[in-house]
Amino acid sequence: MTRVCKVSRTARSAAVMMMALIMLFQVNEVYGKSKKNKIDDKHFAAPNASEDVQRTVKWIGKNYNNQLLPFGVIDKQNAVIHLFSNTGEAVASGPVLLGISKSDRINPKTLKKRLSSIGPSERVTPAGRFQVVLGPDHRGKQVLWIDSQFAIALHPVVNVPGQNRRTRLKTATASDNRITWGCINVQPTLYKNVISSLFKRQGFVYILPEETPVEDFIRQVSLVSPVKK
Repeated sequence: MTRVCKVSRTARSAAVMMMALIMLFQVNEVYGKSKKNKIDDKHFAAPNASEDVQRTVKWIGKNYNNQLLPFGVIDKQNAVIHLFSNTGEAVASGPVLLGISKSDRINPKTLKKRLSSIGPSERVTPAGRFQVVLGPDHRGKQVLWIDSQFAIALHPVVNVPGQNRRTRLKTATASDNRITWGCINVQPTLYKNVISSLFKRQGFVYILPEETPVEDFIRQVSLVSPVKK
């Protein structure tokens, strides 16, 4: 997690409550709409993305796994986020900064640690399918909450002395995009012009794994969220 992702108990509780309310009300609303709105088969495509992203996006559309909600797919290996509308239309993409560690799971013990004591191997951007919601961080600034339990959020890039985060986002290579404590940093313009409006109500973010094949990731997501047409 980055400094901006450090949260008070109040902010974290608020994010968890918002998630719970979304889960309570979204099912009836979404499935009522799904009968009226047939998804265009030409959507749910990402021709300029990696094969893993293309495979995941196609699977999401085929199985209505996004529940007709906007979604994003983060390709950790290439440090890129791809954003889609609720009907799978490609909206935008851009570079991201990620956790230093190339791991897919956060050690629960880090919850009891201070930010300064979390070592490089523990600074993880977790893989998975996350129901996301906009909400305040500990300073009251809006972020997109990915995993409120571990204080993982997506937000505009922040200035951390000595880390050159803005420069890292602008380079052509993904090799220098591993710098955060686990949060996802994006260009301020992408957050302001796309993300904050795209996820104004609710949505999903899929963070692809680095340690396992994408087929295993899809299989695991299918087991915990078996949404079908």
